Amino acid sequence: MGSLIRKAFLQLLLPVLFLTGNAPLYSRQFTSYLSGTAVDAESRSPLAGADISVTDGSGFKTTVTDSLGRFKIMLSPGRHTLRAGFMGYNTAVVNDILIGPGKEVFISVMLTESTLQLGEARVGAESRKTHNTMATVSARRLKSQDAARFAAGYFDPLRMVTSMPGVSAGNDDDNNQIIIRGNSPKGMLWRIEGLEVPNPNHLAAGEGASGGAYSAVTTNALSGFDFYTGAFPAEFGNATSGVMDLNLKSGSTSKRGFALGLSVVGAEASAEGPFAKGGTGSWFVNLRYANFDFLKRYGIIDSEEVGIIPSSYDWAAKASFKSKRAGTFEIFTAGGSSVVGDLASDNADSIKNGADKDEYLDRHLFAIAGIKHLWALPDEKTYIRTTAGVTWQRDVSENHVTDTLLNRTLNYSERFLYPALRISVVANHKFSPSNTLRIGANLNFTTGDMFAQRLLNTGLYDTLLNSNASGWYNGYFAQWKYKPADNIEINTGVHVSHSGITSEVLFEPRIGMVINLAGGRRISLGAGLHSRLEPLSIYNYRIKVSKTGRDIANSELKSSRALHFTVGLSRELAPDLNAGIEAYYQHLFSVPYAVNPRSQYSVINASYGLPDIALNNGGKGTNYGAEFTIEKEFTRNWYTVMTASLFDSRYLSPDGKTYSTYYNNGYIFNLTAGREFPVGRKRQNLLGFNLKALVRGGFRYTPVDTDLSLSRKRIVYDISETYGRHLPEYRRIDLGITYRLYRASSSWIFQAEIQNITNRHNVVRKRFSYSRGVISERDSYSVGLVPVASVRYEF
Repeated sequence: MGSLIRKAFLQLLLPVLFLTGNAPLYSRQFTSYLSGTAVDAESRSPLAGADISVTDGSGFKTTVTDSLGRFKIMLSPGRHTLRAGFMGYNTAVVNDILIGPGKEVFISVMLTESTLQLGEARVGAESRKTHNTMATVSARRLKSQDAARFAAGYFDPLRMVTSMPGVSAGNDDDNNQIIIRGNSPKGMLWRIEGLEVPNPNHLAAGEGASGGAYSAVTTNALSGFDFYTGAFPAEFGNATSGVMDLNLKSGSTSKRGFALGLSVVGAEASAEGPFAKGGTGSWFVNLRYANFDFLKRYGIIDSEEVGIIPSSYDWAAKASFKSKRAGTFEIFTAGGSSVVGDLASDNADSIKNGADKDEYLDRHLFAIAGIKHLWALPDEKTYIRTTAGVTWQRDVSENHVTDTLLNRTLNYSERFLYPALRISVVANHKFSPSNTLRIGANLNFTTGDMFAQRLLNTGLYDTLLNSNASGWYNGYFAQWKYKPADNIEINTGVHVSHSGITSEVLFEPRIGMVINLAGGRRISLGAGLHSRLEPLSIYNYRIKVSKTGRDIANSELKSSRALHFTVGLSRELAPDLNAGIEAYYQHLFSVPYAVNPRSQYSVINASYGLPDIALNNGGKGTNYGAEFTIEKEFTRNWYTVMTASLFDSRYLSPDGKTYSTYYNNGYIFNLTAGREFPVGRKRQNLLGFNLKALVRGGFRYTPVDTDLSLSRKRIVYDISETYGRHLPEYRRIDLGITYRLYRASSSWIFQAEIQNITNRHNVVRKRFSYSRGVISERDSYSVGLVPVASVRYEF
């Protein structure tokens, strides 16, 4: 293992030493541009004449916005802080703007109009605020450049949010599904450019999953994203646990730029630029390919379980056009395809002696393509945003068995194809500094070509699913923001879920409040009803209704529902240091669970898959807890985020008893920190170290009933202790090292990521087996140390 670490570091350090050895030849001062717009946060209208000042610790530069709210400042490479002020508006601060040579960085600064017309009140760092101005609690904005700051984040937005309070990744290190406040990851909503999308992850875990091995949308293709963990604004529907709202990156309107990346697991290329010199249109495209052969070669991937090495490709692109009178148009697309599998032994004698006789092949494809139109009305108080697009999801899986005569037999196969048409319309009107109304609709029409079968002992195939179905579900919302005073904000609204799939109309009221007090203190409140549909396949699955027959019996299921209450208290200890606590209570009801009263099955404990049992909506659950956060923003070349989450998660079983959920691990402690050092003759290059440490309780499992198992000569679980035992505590430390080498019009970025630097093998599940009067227990472990080195050239 030590030689493996040395190999990874040499891949990083040798090119660094070669290039930095010539540093004196490139010691002149480099510059680049920071450009952007200053707009009203509610109406999105440009603010002409706004004051813009940018500092980097050694001085500051100032300018004012033009008649269209635009600004442009020449800066040296490094990290900068921007302050934007405008008469009658609260001052906005944006920390940690990374500028590289030869590339123009664009940001949009949203200023909030003061109801008292003071114009000098500081509202805190805009970098922490979501783009959705109606969000009050349990919401956070993350920028794409933050990805390099999260050790072992692999430019994956899902892995980035595991440093947030109340958030845990799945039990396997190779699965990025997100568990929020003890909820199943099935309750999470994905959106791209305002449209709901199917699971956008490579190597998806299974039918209905919201995660996979890693995201098909790299953060290098994002401008940023909003992440919500509870009490969502009225705009969001079809979610009970969390929301990931991704925004694709727009290209530069001033000059062309390119980037090439290479790592031990693949390659990446991107390009951007204007359509015409001096114009307002731009384009951006990003392509990525991954192959894990290197990790297999060094034993990091178990080649006995993965004979067909995981590989994937993905893409993202956006083109923007701004007209003089018809508004702004954006055409965008994103998607990716992945494959993984295993091969059976091709030696008959080996199979007779116990060699692998099973083989499988899994393929996953996700894609979205659409067009967005933003029209700001001449009254400068209203905008209308319309987005229309199509999404596509395909999952194909086959499992074969090879016998001792090398005959290959199909044992199981499934195919799921989900094309969908989606439309989103949002209209926002600012009546005054105190009143803003937002209304809209999210329309989804989806179809499904679904098939699954498995081989029976009789030699015949049992058809589990064989349907061509279609359905629609819409969400309509209205939300009103009212500011009775400059330090009080109240958001009230309602989301109406209208589903043709489940034949139901659900009214979901939402409310949020923020009170800003003296001394940088802030009180936030949020509450709301939420709902979530099951995958189309569950409504069409043919469950077993007799020993020999199957039938569609779950078509009448309704949506799962959840009531969220959240209260938070935070305080600004310094301009760049905040501490906070947030407590929550969630009541889940109308959850699908087993009809059989002797069963303990509930969808609450599922992360994917199709239950082969009759279900109804009698299930319930409860999550409650508290989250503590201390965050120092990236200023003065360092940052840290410390979070502690204590919670309890329980559910009502069909047998009438209450048990812990599978996800009730009780506590999560996170530490994320980093430090950057300016280096080089002119101290323009950056050497950064990032650390992430995680400790959490183990997920739950049900122990074996020893006496019953011995008497029945098979494994029988002790249902009186359903999810009554914890797996051992999960611990992990990740390390990241980044070196940014700047030249006159280009930059090199060298990065080494080491997941699980202590090489700890955490227990991820327990397996039990019975043989000849003996009950055996075996632990399955997570992967150990995983080093990944990469280099990126931007020019």
